[in-house]
Amino acid sequence: MRSMKGVAAGAAILGLLLAGCGADDAGPAKAKESGPLLPTDGPYIDGELGGCFLPETDAAVEPTQVSGPALELPAIRFSPPQGRDPEAVLVMLHQTDGDRCGWGDFAILAALQGVAGLSYDQCGYGKAECGIEDPDDPVPQVRAALAEVEKQWPDAPVVLVGASMGGSQTVRAVAAGVDVDGWVDLSGPSNWAGVDLASVADAISTPGLIAIAEDTDGGEEADAARELAQTTSSEFVPAEAGHGWELVVEEGRLSPLGQQIVTYATS
Repeated sequence: MRSMKGVAAGAAILGLLLAGCGADDAGPAKAKESGPLLPTDGPYIDGELGGCFLPETDAAVEPTQVSGPALELPAIRFSPPQGRDPEAVLVMLHQTDGDRCGWGDFAILAALQGVAGLSYDQCGYGKAECGIEDPDDPVPQVRAALAEVEKQWPDAPVVLVGASMGGSQTVRAVAAGVDVDGWVDLSGPSNWAGVDLASVADAISTPGLIAIAEDTDGGEEADAARELAQTTSSEFVPAEAGHGWELVVEEGRLSPLGQQIVTYATS
């Protein structure tokens, strides 16, 4: 997998441009109005994924399975429209109030822009079957997901993206050395499953993106996220409001932050 260490500078510039636009400026309004728009009245994908309420688009959305030693994790594969090879792949870790379905809108919008995705039920959620010693350890799960990605899209760069709990688990997995080209932490708590993210930050060598809304998660968590970004040479993106995957889709389109993630993955 190719290195994305050089992406931080470009992401920083884009982040500054986004942060510099006020709510009444033309910039954010144009961002909201650009890019694919999800249909709001169906039809929806049926079959095994019928309960996810994922709209039908030109993106291919299919149920799949992530398997590894003592792991069987139901997953969803999101592919760009037919005939288009993905420019990158997002491996997505969900938050506590969701499962593999929760990334659906964001993943479909990303796929329509040429970025494939894989979301899966983490241990303890959805229909995941986990016999690993520590079900809170993200590393075996992420490695199993990466093995699945390697089978499907062997030449594409891979970015790990986590929301809330998934954000913290993303940081833990990257610190443990999982082989990815980049990573994104959306509202990840500074301490999860007894692990203080600050204690593992020095082990991270690949810069990522860290986003959090201080108005939603509080000043203490926002300060911890800023410190984490500084320690890992990552781009810190202060969001206005929202938590986890709420930050990446607005009114059926990618939010400016959602678009920034797609740009980060493909740069």
